[in-house]
Amino acid sequence: MDAVSLLRGEVAALAQSNARLEASQQEIHRRLDVIDTGLAPLPDLLPYQEAILTKTLEGDYATHEWLKALAPVLDRIVEQSAEDRESIGMLHQDVIRVREIAGAGQKGTAEVALGLEVIAGRLEEAASAARKERKAGFTTTAELIGYTRAAALGHRGPLPVHVEDNPMLERFILAQPADLTSDERALVDWRTAATAASTADLITILEKQQTPSPTDTPQARLLRYRLAAITRAKIEERGAKPPARPTTTRATDRSAATSFERSLELAELWRNGESTELYAEPELAGAIDLFDALESGLEPTASDAVQPELSAFHREIAKRLELGERPTLDESGPAARLDRANTVEPSKDR
Repeated sequence: MDAVSLLRGEVAALAQSNARLEASQQEIHRRLDVIDTGLAPLPDLLPYQEAILTKTLEGDYATHEWLKALAPVLDRIVEQSAEDRESIGMLHQDVIRVREIAGAGQKGTAEVALGLEVIAGRLEEAASAARKERKAGFTTTAELIGYTRAAALGHRGPLPVHVEDNPMLERFILAQPADLTSDERALVDWRTAATAASTADLITILEKQQTPSPTDTPQARLLRYRLAAITRAKIEERGAKPPARPTTTRATDRSAATSFERSLELAELWRNGESTELYAEPELAGAIDLFDALESGLEPTASDAVQPELSAFHREIAKRLELGERPTLDESGPAARLDRANTVEPSKDR
């Protein structure tokens, strides 16, 4: 009788564990159903988005070019949704495998319950990441639609950096036409420098411009490929064949060692002074703007001597570049607030 009572207790404990296991499985199935319900309509959104855009902006050639650019973005969102569905399916297979070993006894049941908790956590993380990524993708698409409509109505303006630098638009950044009309200082200086450079030098510079930098910012990355587009146009204008376009704008190696080497390279280029390579480097555009601002604030004199403060500022920028900083004109650091009330005419020393 004692043995029977003990056996009944073991059976009751096992039944209770199985009940908790079944409850956990039902909760996972419920979450899977909710996620599947949310993912199902995504492929159907594409034709509606295209129809809305077509009706809103019908008849304008530039607008249709924008629509062609937006369509792959929407396709990418749908592809990401399909990838999310595959990940969720793999998690569902994990649940099935756990269920198959559910009869291994009390110890096995405890291991199953722990496994289910891990799977549930992975499932929740995957669903949360998928929701955030889809939300960001649709937000970017909506902003593009808004700017497209504004441009079609004559209200032209640059895209925000966070929109233009979105990875979904990377291939359009790489294939953009050369901007030969902008009055932006970096573009004007580079158009002038590129015109005076030899074709061989331009080919070498373009290869470097098209190499992603491990220390760039979104602003520097966008400027890099605007400068590269001008370089490519100059090479083609002379009847030469430019290097092939890269496949990405982002550096794969952003380690501390690689970034340090890049900072030393930029500092050395800055110390060498004014050159074609200097104006071709987007990460030095902010430093050039700072130097020009200080130089233009000095009062002209008959002397050609270099102002001591100007030389000191040049050395200070080189040190900051070595440390990984990328000074710009809109910063509020001490180097940007040097006294500009000097009375000597300096020569450029970049």
